[in-house]
Amino acid sequence: MHKNSAPDTPLADLRSAFATEIAALASKHKNAGQAQTVTNTGHTVLFTGMWGDHVGAIDITAPDGHRVRRADGWKIGKTEDVAAFLWDVMEQDRTRAAERERLAGLKSVSITSADAAGHAPGRTTSRYHLTPDQLAQVLALAERLAAANAAR
Repeated sequence: MHKNSAPDTPLADLRSAFATEIAALASKHKNAGQAQTVTNTGHTVLFTGMWGDHVGAIDITAPDGHRVRRADGWKIGKTEDVAAFLWDVMEQDRTRAAERERLAGLKSVSITSADAAGHAPGRTTSRYHLTPDQLAQVLALAERLAAANAAR
């Protein structure tokens, strides 16, 4: 099992199978100079700079079109570790893209707490992602609180 993978999870199993398959492909195409193939998961893999037991670069394109590349060269025996690392990079990229999509259209605001007199001795600031309607409600509430404090 590779570092960073949780044992006995479907994602860890996919990651391990992916890395093992890529390593087998690298060994199969040893000395080919360049080789391109499609994995069982539908990823297109391009190896370049292959000579002896050396791989110059790997370019992996996921079925959704997302692409990752590593081009610093390594021994074929390390290909499984390289592929596992690139799997993690693709998963992190997918997670960040999903988060960006989830936050699309939301407004990011920071709110600092204060006491009734407006002092902020403990000064706790939190960040929130609000819809335009939620932001309008928060602003209206803040205006009402400010007006109530000013009337004191």
